[in-house]
Amino acid sequence: MKTYIMGSLKLATGILLPFILLIFLIACQTPCYAQIKGNISGKVVDTEGAPIEYVSVGLLYEDGKMVKGALSDSTGKFTFSAVPDGKYLVKVSGVSYHPLTTQTFIISIENRILDLGLLKLKEDSKSLNAVVISAQKKLIEQTIDKTVINIENSILSEGNTALELLEKAPGVRVGEDGQISLKGRSGVLVMINGKSTYLSPKELSTLLKGTNSSSISKIEIMSNPSAKYDAAGNGGIINIQMKKNMKTGLNGSVTLNGGASRNARYGSALGLNYRNDKVNIYGSYDYAYRGETEYLDFVRRFYDTGNIGGIPSRASYQDTETDEPLHTNNFRLGLDYELDSSNTIGLLINGNVGKYTHDSKTGNRLISGDGTIISRMATTNYDQQSWKNLTYNVNYLHKFKKEGRTFSADADFASNSFTSKLNLKTTILQSADGQTETTTNRRGYVPAVTDVYLVKVDYSDPLTKTIKLESGLKSSIIQSDNNLRYDILNNGNWEYDNNGSNHFKYKEQIHAAYFNINKEFKGFSVQAGLRGEYTRTQGHQITTDSLLTRSYFQLFPSVFINKPIGSNHQVQAAYSRRIERPDYGDLNPFRVFRDPLLFYQGNPFLKPELINTFQLSHSFKGKYTTAINYNQTTDVITWLSGQIDSLNTTFESPQNLSRLINYGISFTASTTFFDWWNGTHFANIFRNEYKGNVQNNTFNNNTTSFSFNSQNSIKAGKGYTMELSGLYYSGSVYGISTYKGSYAISTGVQKTILKDKGNIKLMVNDIFQSYRYKEQTKYQNIDMYTNKRPDSRRVMLSLSYRFGNQDLSKKDRKTGSEDIQNRIKGGG
Repeated sequence: MKTYIMGSLKLATGILLPFILLIFLIACQTPCYAQIKGNISGKVVDTEGAPIEYVSVGLLYEDGKMVKGALSDSTGKFTFSAVPDGKYLVKVSGVSYHPLTTQTFIISIENRILDLGLLKLKEDSKSLNAVVISAQKKLIEQTIDKTVINIENSILSEGNTALELLEKAPGVRVGEDGQISLKGRSGVLVMINGKSTYLSPKELSTLLKGTNSSSISKIEIMSNPSAKYDAAGNGGIINIQMKKNMKTGLNGSVTLNGGASRNARYGSALGLNYRNDKVNIYGSYDYAYRGETEYLDFVRRFYDTGNIGGIPSRASYQDTETDEPLHTNNFRLGLDYELDSSNTIGLLINGNVGKYTHDSKTGNRLISGDGTIISRMATTNYDQQSWKNLTYNVNYLHKFKKEGRTFSADADFASNSFTSKLNLKTTILQSADGQTETTTNRRGYVPAVTDVYLVKVDYSDPLTKTIKLESGLKSSIIQSDNNLRYDILNNGNWEYDNNGSNHFKYKEQIHAAYFNINKEFKGFSVQAGLRGEYTRTQGHQITTDSLLTRSYFQLFPSVFINKPIGSNHQVQAAYSRRIERPDYGDLNPFRVFRDPLLFYQGNPFLKPELINTFQLSHSFKGKYTTAINYNQTTDVITWLSGQIDSLNTTFESPQNLSRLINYGISFTASTTFFDWWNGTHFANIFRNEYKGNVQNNTFNNNTTSFSFNSQNSIKAGKGYTMELSGLYYSGSVYGISTYKGSYAISTGVQKTILKDKGNIKLMVNDIFQSYRYKEQTKYQNIDMYTNKRPDSRRVMLSLSYRFGNQDLSKKDRKTGSEDIQNRIKGGG
């Protein structure tokens, strides 16, 4: 244990100290005019002390004449620099709040630096109803530390799943099997309502496919989170925030949608809420059916020499058509009860229940180098999957008498069950005279159960006007039981397959503590944090009676330095250290067959990967953000392809590569071309460099990639709004593989009806059906090409209606264990 601690401290200090010193020197280079002119700062909060972002702050002369204006940032802070001597006042105004004007103050030689402290805005109850109807957030909001996509406002979100929404998010790319990357970095931690789900990537993909857009409020993207968040997620954090009605009285909404891609899609959703001064009761339910058909072409070439070169001795041509009907049910029931003005308790139940069918038909031709057909096979894979995810949460919030000091606690239990029943039938067809047709049958049954227990507490305290402390503790325990059974049909009888079956149990404990200190200096602020996590894992392969146990302790420092320059510019430098642990699906060594010539197999000897990430960003007027990032990952967990030439068989298994270096620059712009046309545009240029040892040979695989995303909203008048979006990804690399580029263009229109209480939306996704997954791998004896054509073009029509009281009320509060659901659902 001591060795782990000292090693972590040495690594963190060696990397972090020079970076802090450099940034500190840069940040302290305040322009010389600041020494002869004043600096005014403050923070805008509501009556409960919560920061209010992006409200208008004006600096006025004593007579009311405007000097300059600014917007509060994502933490409610604002700064006016280079203010000449004189008498001034500050006026703060925001939609749905009463305006606030300070008393007159003086900037003079004796009072150059002035902190106005907390400026509290009171809600304007008379304007709240109008706000709900006429004012809405932008589709995409960009701040210096995160990107927020307001799904509720999007026409193009209708009828989509959560995974399909992520495909349109700026900087996010979803791979063919649901792997999620951010700015070219894989290992993204996906959270739901601020909580990890503890699911493997494949299981998370299934869960997100089963989550309908009608239940999602917004998506938050953070490429460099602080020590307050779990250290997991080398690629950053994506937080999916579910809807929670915060209006007073009895109210609700209902939504119906329907449409088609290659198959039909339809769904419905109902949300109800009742709130008074003491109690908030809320619930929602949505159902969705998603029919989908996709096509896959898979080509493999084999060489007698054992390495790529010359003419292949034989080639395998495989084409697959897969029908994937999906039924999902999501429900949410919660209660918040305010015991008094200082104490609130809450209960919450979340549920996701669904079933999914993978029904594929595959044809395979094995052809010799001279064009002779060696063999032909026809395979059907029918896999019925079902799952039930239930999460129970109890939460408590205490507000101390001191303004801004809070204590919160959460306890969660998540029960996750997953079942897969598959039948794999392969027929070797007659390809030449004298050959006979033969058939093999394999069936599988995979019951998997994963239970998660979590407790966490958080404490926040503004020690002074310029210093804020955050700290917390968190413990989670995961227990997973995955029992894979294969049977083979032999002479009309099903016989147990000892070689293919496997029973695997996995236990994981993570105990964490963190603290953050935020200090405001003259002209800049610093947030420094440190998170410590102790991890203990145990993988027990019962079939072979092998046990592998690991335990380790790691420290994860983070530093953020913010410097406003005038009222229009803000610069931030950030550093953090993070970890990506292998999940139990990666560690489980059992084989899962897609067809007789392709299987997937875990690796129980995987090590966690560690990343050091640096970012320097600049924001101009809160509308234009430029970010430069550099990230270095060691022991990179990467799924690599292998090949058994003698059996014409391909397999995929996770391995640790030596390192991945990722660096690039991104630019985000929020534009208002006209009063009726606004948009958000994201461009990213990055380079990935993989280095490692595969099959006892070193390799380097690198390329420079480019991505672009544009979201536009156009007000057409008379209640009509249009949206137009486009995305493009150039070629990229992953491990030993190379991916081709793709693009998609989508559009939609919305019309408000029924006195602005309802709306009709029509959307068309991927108009030209141009979104593809094309992968090529050429390494040693591996030469293969994949072309996957997903069911991406779809047309959806929806109708939604709001009823009851529409007045807003108190602020929402997140519970504490939704960090857990991302690595849980049992896997097959």
